[in-house]
Amino acid sequence: MTDKIDLVHQNLSFAGLERIKKNVSNPEKDKELKDACAGFEAIFMKEMIQSMRNTLPGDALFKESNATNIYKSIQDQHLAESLSKSQNATGLKEFLYQQLKDSL
Repeated sequence: MTDKIDLVHQNLSFAGLERIKKNVSNPEKDKELKDACAGFEAIFMKEMIQSMRNTLPGDALFKESNATNIYKSIQDQHLAESLSKSQNATGLKEFLYQQLKDSL
């Protein structure tokens, strides 16, 4: 009888240990996940900025050219990345991180 109780206790403690191990995050994977979430937020912000820019009328001072389009694209990318690196741009990266951190 004592052997059965010890076996049950050992299995319960082993399951608890596995649960604890699963909940302890790996710092390297945690950083990778945070970077991926920030990258996704930057892509999302760039698409949003470009969509907003497309609603504006053309520039009266400068004609549209390939060079100005490239410059605007680079400017939009830089703005999106800097917004993504700020603490609370949209909260999308924090939301994604909270949702995905349990799957590590």
